[in-house]
Amino acid sequence: MDPTSVTALATVLSLIGQFVSERRASDQTKFNDFMAWLAETHHDEVRSLLESNVRSTVSIKALLNEQHDAVLQKLASLDQILAALASGVPGFDQLSHALRPDAGLSVQALSILEQFEESGASKVELIECDDGLELLCIGGQVRGIELRDERFAEDDLRTLVELGLLRLDYNSRGDHLFIYTRAASELVRTRKPRRLG
Repeated sequence: MDPTSVTALATVLSLIGQFVSERRASDQTKFNDFMAWLAETHHDEVRSLLESNVRSTVSIKALLNEQHDAVLQKLASLDQILAALASGVPGFDQLSHALRPDAGLSVQALSILEQFEESGASKVELIECDDGLELLCIGGQVRGIELRDERFAEDDLRTLVELGLLRLDYNSRGDHLFIYTRAASELVRTRKPRRLG
């Protein structure tokens, strides 16, 4: 994998954030101003990358046409999502916790994803019983997913949905169904050491 492609989005988002932050809230920022700023700040490689990709040019133009505060709010939201995802990846987890201690995935949230992966289930149903909450697997090899701390189960499930690691649906009775995503599976696989050979 080309290291440039791995960091391209993060670099562009960081530079957009820096550019927008330097402008006053009343300034109307334009794509040409951003491209000139990239040249002034010696980010010629990023500038060339953006100029060669029409879709990125259109996307950046649309983003820069939004209100100053709206762009900063979107970037802050992406920062929180990235910190939460990084908290689940060995090697990046400590950095994520150091820079954004409020944005990590809980041990229970990571456990839910790992159990989902191991179960082979495509979705779980959230059931409220007399003795607490249960996550019953639909498909797969096990009956359910164990919750370590039921008190925060709904919060953890909501966080996983907000991050796109689970999708929320409902059955015909209106019960919550949580669907396992490819992004979640990839995150779980990055957490496990890969075997050679």
